[in-house]
Amino acid sequence: MKKLIILLSSIIIISNAIWSYVFYIVINKPSDTTIQVYNLNGTGVMWDVINYQIIVSPSKILRGHGGLIFKGDPNQIENSTYYKYELKEINSNGSYETVYVKIASSEDGPVSILNNLNIGSITGEHAYDEQKKDKQNYENTTITITWNDGKGEFHSETVDLEINSEITLNDD
Repeated sequence: MKKLIILLSSIIIISNAIWSYVFYIVINKPSDTTIQVYNLNGTGVMWDVINYQIIVSPSKILRGHGGLIFKGDPNQIENSTYYKYELKEINSNGSYETVYVKIASSEDGPVSILNNLNIGSITGEHAYDEQKKDKQNYENTTITITWNDGKGEFHSETVDLEINSEITLNDD
């Protein structure tokens, strides 16, 4: 009888160890550990965009780190007192939404557009419906650049960005 109790106790202990392993390792593992990295470029009439990145993890998203290239005569914008760029993506409803904006203006001198051609970055938690977005949403990213020239005249150009490369990282 004593051997039967020891045998049954051993089976219960081993069974509990296996179930604990399954619960804590397999079941509690995050369901999606995929990280998507998109690199986008775009060509416009006066502006090009290179190496704009979108990095999507299960809990956060980073946008930015790209560069703007002015294709005109630098003398046209060296005394500019205003520039703005606004990045938009298509949301899950099929409408464009602004995801990043930068504005610089000055009353006492130029804003030095040519010295500030790097697109900053923003990282944050996923916004409402953000996780419903996929490659197609990011493929439709646009940037609108608005600036004034040395004469104070405003100009605006929208550049469509395309995914140049993509990397998918899985923790499987």
